[in-house]
Amino acid sequence: MRFLSCDWGTSSFRLRIVNLEDATIENEYVNDSGIQSVYNSYLESDGNVNRVHFYFDFLSNEIKKMADSLQVNLEEMLIVCSGMASSSIGIKELPYAGLPMDVMGTSMGLEYFPISKEFNHSLLLLSGVQSADNVMRGEETQLIGVVRQLKDFSGKGIFILPGTHSKHIWVNDNQITGFKTYMTGEVFHLMANKSILSKSVMYDSADNVKYKEVFAEGIKEGANNALLSVLFKTRTNDLFDRYSKEENFHYLSGLLIGNELTNLVEEKNTEIYLCSEGKLHPNYVLGMEILGINPKVLPMQWVKQAVIQGQIQVLNQHINNDKNIFLGSF
Repeated sequence: MRFLSCDWGTSSFRLRIVNLEDATIENEYVNDSGIQSVYNSYLESDGNVNRVHFYFDFLSNEIKKMADSLQVNLEEMLIVCSGMASSSIGIKELPYAGLPMDVMGTSMGLEYFPISKEFNHSLLLLSGVQSADNVMRGEETQLIGVVRQLKDFSGKGIFILPGTHSKHIWVNDNQITGFKTYMTGEVFHLMANKSILSKSVMYDSADNVKYKEVFAEGIKEGANNALLSVLFKTRTNDLFDRYSKEENFHYLSGLLIGNELTNLVEEKNTEIYLCSEGKLHPNYVLGMEILGINPKVLPMQWVKQAVIQGQIQVLNQHINNDKNIFLGSF
């Protein structure tokens, strides 16, 4: 039994052929056709075009490209779609689930689209979650997938999901009870590329002791001071020749990550789970170590599999409850 996993973000698009039984990824197809660019194309199209049909046409074309490149038959295969696809600029805007929301996926908002003449695939669209003052779409699916892989989870913890908009998610009694969004990645991009600080930083992919020392200094400064009062030090570091532009790049990164993580220092009685991968992983591990935070650092492979595991968890819940609507979808 296989399905197509679609992880559709604001600026990225990912399709995977997934084995439902063991969550193995058989093939993957990725590009930068995120929801925002597809929505912009929709706005530029004929105003009489049905929005759902427009997105389904896009999906049909991408699936055909994937099938042709891999020489596989993907006709009529069920798609499970999470991320920004259920947002106001996605396939169809779905209401957010409210808090508390269980981490087994039973209370997640979703909508099922059966195969039609216009679209030769059935599609299960997953929605997001909202609190009184915050929203997320996609991270809740990741969280469900992470918890699914934890063998001895007590039902309580704080889960840290770094990214452009980092999420800190509180779980109690196997329910998401609250979450915060930190615009760490986006602010870093703006400061490093669009602000006056951009003249004082330069990316260098090298990994050396000096960069780690400077990053650590940034972590401490960001954690112990109001962020707006220390950001400009990135500029003066350069003006006073304290750090090179390359070193300053890591200092700025440390400032922002340190400021984000300082909120966890007082969480002494709750298990903290770091769910990170890629380039951000060593920075968050080191940042937490510097601040005396002792998380359970989850294997990066678990984090890479989180969306798929979350989609499978939700799908299994609803196959069990509504098996008749999924007949023939695999």
